Formats: sequence, C-alpha cells, structure tokens
Amino acid sequence: MLLAVLFSPFALFSQDLPDNEIQVNMNSYFDNFRLIVLYPSVNVTKSLDKNTSISGSYLVDAISSASMKMVFRVDGITSATSNKTGGADNTPDELRHQFNLGVTRNILGATISGDGMYSIEHDYSSKTFAANLTIPFAKKNTIFRLGYAGNWDKVFPQTRYWTKNRNTSTFNLGLTQILSKKLIAQLDFSFINIDGFMLDGYQVVRILNGNNFSVLEPVEPEKRIRKSAGLRTNIAVSKFSTLLLGYRYYWDTWDVKSHTVDVEYKTHLSDALNVGLSYRQYFQTKAYFFKPVYTQVEDFMSVDGKLNSGYSNDVSLDFAIKGSKGMNFPLLDNDNVSFIGSIGFYHRHTDSPDWVFGLNELYAYLISFGFKISL
Repeated sequence: MLLAVLFSPFALFSQDLPDNEIQVNMNSYFDNFRLIVLYPSVNVTKSLDKNTSISGSYLVDAISSASMKMVFRVDGITSATSNKTGGADNTPDELRHQFNLGVTRNILGATISGDGMYSIEHDYSSKTFAANLTIPFAKKNTIFRLGYAGNWDKVFPQTRYWTKNRNTSTFNLGLTQILSKKLIAQLDFSFINIDGFMLDGYQVVRILNGNNFSVLEPVEPEKRIRKSAGLRTNIAVSKFSTLLLGYRYYWDTWDVKSHTVDVEYKTHLSDALNVGLSYRQYFQTKAYFFKPVYTQVEDFMSVDGKLNSGYSNDVSLDFAIKGSKGMNFPLLDNDNVSFIGSIGFYHRHTDSPDWVFGLNELYAYLISFGFKISL
C-alpha cells in the first residue's frame, strides 16, 4: 500500500508545546469496492521540561479486499496483496506497521520540531524525516512556519523480481495572521519533488485490438513536481463557536490541476461536549497521458484512478466528550480522560470506470473512536 506522507495544513493557532497525553484510536474504512481497512493507533506525548517535549506513535493497518479473488490477484484500488494468493479467506490480506518518534523544542521564542518515521509491509517500505520551524512575530500576532519532509521509499511487489526506489522532498511555507479578535487568516504554499518509480507494481494496462487485447505493465514518468497554494480562515461566530473556511489550488508537471473547498463548523455545546461538522468538495483534471482506453502501445500509459479526471466530496462529524468525576459512564469517570470520535462519508466520481470493477462511483465510510488521556 502506497504511503504518501504530506504535511497537514499548518495550525491556525500558536506554537505552544503539545500537551502531555496518551491517545488510543481505532480507525476503520469501508467502501463499495469491497475494501475494508482497520488501523488501530497509539500516540504518546510527554514534556521533558518547559521547553522540550517528545512523542512516539505506532500504527498498524489490517487490510482485507474481496477483489483479490479476481483473476488479477491484486486489488486495483490499494494494491493490497496477500503473501500467497490472497482473498481466499477472512484473514487480513496485508499488514502494515508504522513507527514514529518526534521531538519539539522552544528556542529563543521559536519552535523547532523533528520527526522520524518508518513504515514496513511485505512489498513496500518507507523512511521519513520531517522538520518544522515556527517563528512568531508582532507579539505572536504573526506566525511564520517553514517545513520540510523527505521520504525514501522502496517498492518490491510480490509478483515481480525487482526492487525500485521512490524519493520525495516536500517543502512548505505558511504565514498566519491574527486580523482581529474574531478573525485569523493563513496562507500556505507547498512544493513537492518526486523522483523514481511512481507505480504500485500490480496494475496492468490492456491494449485493445478489435475483440482481442494484450496486457502490459503501466508506464509513468519518473519525475513529478507538485505545487499547491491555499488560504484558510478561522472566524469566531460566537463565544463558543467558530467557522473555518478554506480553499486550495493544486497543479503539477503531469497536467493535473485541482480545486479544493472546505468548510468546518466547531462548537462548544457544554463543558463536556465539543462537536465539529465539516464538508469538503474537490475537483480534478486528468494527467496528460491518462486514457480510459489504450489501442496502441504509448510512451506513458496508466490505469491509476487518481490520475483520472473527476471530483469528490466528503462530510464528517467529529466530537469530543470530556470525562469528569461523577459521570455515570465507564472510563469517563475521570477528569483526565476524553472520548473522541468521528463519522465520515466520502464519495468519489471518476470520468471513466475503474480498471477492475468498471465503476465510476466510489462510496466509503470512515469511522474512528478513541480515548485521550492527559498525563
């Protein structure tokens, strides 16, 4: 399974050290392409002193895909494979383990953070180093952030005899400005350079010739430069509610362009309950070499749905319930414990059908529940 490590949007708030806490989550994904993913995670953050904190996390993906029962022996959506044939029983077809260690330190009013991550599965491995520098100005009314992430990945498909590399460098710039007591705005820009093997190693391209066809491996350029620029605002609607609005424009050297609009409303309903509702709309053009059907061998050929034109939209509901002494609910009878969760629905349309299932529409449900424990 491809691990794409990109920076999250820069926070719209100050550069304080993370809270001391343990967070345990159970995350899940289900879609109409018969893909099921379960991924529990554990994250621990601890301050060493008033200027230094460390963090560590562990995540495991358990992937099951009924599509692997097909003649292709692979899943066209995630490239999930089994160690042998796959899809023949109810056990997970693939496991991925991910480990992360990080440190954050305040130095002379600025904040520096560094993170290292290692991810491994039976046909893919990834090493990542990420660093961020955050500098406040004008009594913390203006915050500048510079970020870098490097990914060094190895792809070694079970059905091939080779190992290929993919290296990614990501640079992010962010500027956050407090404009008034009720309005914060943030500009951000990212530049991503990718070199190496861009494919997943399992998909195939059919070359149609009348009623017959031949099968070849896809071919994509071995270099891709991706850029994006965005604006986000945080608007205070009331004493207990905020409205977040965002827009991002993306373009790359493969001629993929996209527009993303997102809206999020957060409210503090009581001392024990916070709720957030978000909606996101995304539109994308196709890569210059992507075609729904290939009738002859070309220099570049791909069946990857992420390179097709189309759109997506998703909506999610998030909540956090803070525990307190006297609360008549297991595990929440404690001031230091919070129950957190989210329920989301995702829809994606591609302008030509998926190469395996022949569907234009993907529908997915994302459910996450967990506990956050303050230390």
